[in-house]
Amino acid sequence: MLKKDLILLWIQGCGKGTQADLLLKKLPDYLYFEMWETLRSLHLNSNMIWNYMKDCMNRWDMVDNFITNDLMDISLKIAQKNNKYLLIDWYPRLEEQIQYFLPRMKDLDRDFVVIHYILPREIAIERMIKRAELEWRKDDNIQAIHRRIEIFETQTSQIINEIKALWKVIEINANNTIENTFQESLQKLGIN
Repeated sequence: MLKKDLILLWIQGCGKGTQADLLLKKLPDYLYFEMWETLRSLHLNSNMIWNYMKDCMNRWDMVDNFITNDLMDISLKIAQKNNKYLLIDWYPRLEEQIQYFLPRMKDLDRDFVVIHYILPREIAIERMIKRAELEWRKDDNIQAIHRRIEIFETQTSQIINEIKALWKVIEINANNTIENTFQESLQKLGIN
């Protein structure tokens, strides 16, 4: 049995949501923490946190790390209290986040591995445009797509390299079928 938290880091359009769903079906001791969905859930009513974040997002800025780090910490504490592991999506993606995350994991005596889904930039853009057409997603306009890929290439990829130096990254070819990508994930994680 895999006994460590899993972190999904990816270029947008790689099929991460589908892979997360498949992994969760195979890993009953895991709780799913998806940072973006957690942040979006704050908009269900008018509140100061959502209003602050909305201003950040309207400027195409990242949500401040003090918010994301605190949400991550809450999730770690919930998992710890319930004797569960986390499947973490969309965190850590920035230098300040990894500087917070690594010592926090050590403090809590939690191990982790990053699953890095690799997809060429052109295919990622193509998939996101197709997703925008199919799902009518406002956040998949061409400006947003290029901004998210730029953040991945300039910031998140550096985080992946830092974690690679710790020997905690497995790379998965996301330019594949859903099933083949999933099977490669299971094989590299050592899950039957």
